[in-house]
Amino acid sequence: MLPIDFNKHNEQVLKLQEEKRNGIPSRMEMTISCNPRMILSDPNLNTNNITFENYMKNPQQMMDIQCQFQEYSSNNIIYDRILGFDSLKELTVYTDLQNVYEPSYYGCEVAYHGIYEPGTKVLLNDDNKYSFVDKPFPSCFDGLAGNIFTYYDYFTEQIKAGRTYKGKPIVTPIPVDGCTDGPFTLACCLLGATEMCIDLYEDEAYAMALLEYITDSTIYRIKQTRKHYGYPEKRDGFFFADDSIAMLSCNDYQKFILPFHKKLIRELSTGVNPNGIHLCGDASRHFKTIANELNVNSFDTGFPIHHGALVQELGPNITISGGVHVSLLQSGTPDEIKAEAKRIIDEVKPHTKNFIMKEANNLSPATPPKNILALYEAVKEYGIY
Repeated sequence: MLPIDFNKHNEQVLKLQEEKRNGIPSRMEMTISCNPRMILSDPNLNTNNITFENYMKNPQQMMDIQCQFQEYSSNNIIYDRILGFDSLKELTVYTDLQNVYEPSYYGCEVAYHGIYEPGTKVLLNDDNKYSFVDKPFPSCFDGLAGNIFTYYDYFTEQIKAGRTYKGKPIVTPIPVDGCTDGPFTLACCLLGATEMCIDLYEDEAYAMALLEYITDSTIYRIKQTRKHYGYPEKRDGFFFADDSIAMLSCNDYQKFILPFHKKLIRELSTGVNPNGIHLCGDASRHFKTIANELNVNSFDTGFPIHHGALVQELGPNITISGGVHVSLLQSGTPDEIKAEAKRIIDEVKPHTKNFIMKEANNLSPATPPKNILALYEAVKEYGIY
């Protein structure tokens, strides 16, 4: 458990949140992205050797691991949120299919790797890729992807039966599926990244047909899920990802992919609120176009990113989340982490109050809590406005 005063920390967090609501934050905010793989992929925490296959195919295991993760993270992973397991009013469980959910929806075989996160195998080749785009859209209620619904029902039944975790009540949010890993990234999963990039140039008609099929079926899947739970087909904003556009030039992104991103937003958002996007790797050369063409005002970034240049290019009203690389957070010393955090803070602080410090990107299992604490201490020391 972190050697900090949780009550004092929580008071400071509530104060910062109030300042942000009033538009006058006194310092930079920090967050951390992580998930139950922090438990599953760390043998020191996963003492029962629960594999990802166990976790993803057994809703009870999923509930147990997620509750354990929330207990661990609330006591050990510090950032600007309420900390301390005793301070948590309730725990949240949800259907977690990691990054294999969408590829498996199309029929990709899941490759499990024990306690390490799974991937999927390429589905398409020269023998089946042309017929694939003529198939009806898959049902979002079948196969592994269908667990979004069946596991939600299981969680709901367990909660109604009074299930708790160490005395804490458990809740489960309705799985309003409103995001996607992105049409180009999914095309690379289905066909292979090299093959998809080659087809963009050597078989453009097919590449466009595949991207259109993926985009339209994504819209169909999300709308079907929203309809199933009684929500409107369009929400007031849309958050999505498309990491693989980091492989494309600016011209190729605008020619091949941007029209499909526009279609996703047009079909799934009312346009009342701005949109957000997650992009791993260095896709920052596309950010200005994305901000202007897709009404995106929030970018969750990866690595490597030149944070200072980016915030100057996009302006002070765009929110950028980025920071110290996960490998340094995992294996560096606290002094090294503080120095890197200070370097980033010094780059961005003169130009914006909408930069959020975090890990780049998705915290690695077995990252020492003291290293995350070092990052937080740097933000509190150097991130004062």
